[in-house]
Amino acid sequence: MKKLALALALTLVALAGTASAADWFANNVGIYFDEAATSNCGTVAPMTPFAGYLVFTQMTAADINAWEIQLNYNNVTKLSFMPRGVHVMISPRPGEAMVGLATPAPVVGGSFVAADLQLVVLNPNPAGIFANGVFFHLLDIQVPAYTNSQDVAYELHPISPPGSPIMTINNGCAIDVEVDSFGAVKSLFR
Repeated sequence: MKKLALALALTLVALAGTASAADWFANNVGIYFDEAATSNCGTVAPMTPFAGYLVFTQMTAADINAWEIQLNYNNVTKLSFMPRGVHVMISPRPGEAMVGLATPAPVVGGSFVAADLQLVVLNPNPAGIFANGVFFHLLDIQVPAYTNSQDVAYELHPISPPGSPIMTINNGCAIDVEVDSFGAVKSLFR
């Protein structure tokens, strides 16, 4: 009986840990080279404008009504920043954007493309874009955030560890590994 109680207690602790860890991976924010939010690291030639997309992924709300973020650019120049949809944007301080949408926008497949960016690097040196909260922030803590149509506020979590860029340029990227089918892997052991 003691073994069963211990097993149940360990299972409950493991499940509780999983639930709290899962919350951290929801409501993410990143800047990507594509709207599908698949690549936030790449190599770009100097003086060649390129597109970036501010995308919120794994969102827990069904819609979005407003959002706020501060973007800091390291060795990359922002040529333009255009939030999507009919909106009102205020930028009380450099790099900050506080955006209210005219009507709540639906979250599709857990993602929302918040803004289109036009960027350029001036040299081949490593560059990056970092996300922070705005000075006059919505939540009790200074972090990127959004609200839904019921004015419930959610924290946005940068896709990279603290102090790391949410978009990395000319700084080496992890190389994708080749994906094999299960049959090809099995054939290695025949």
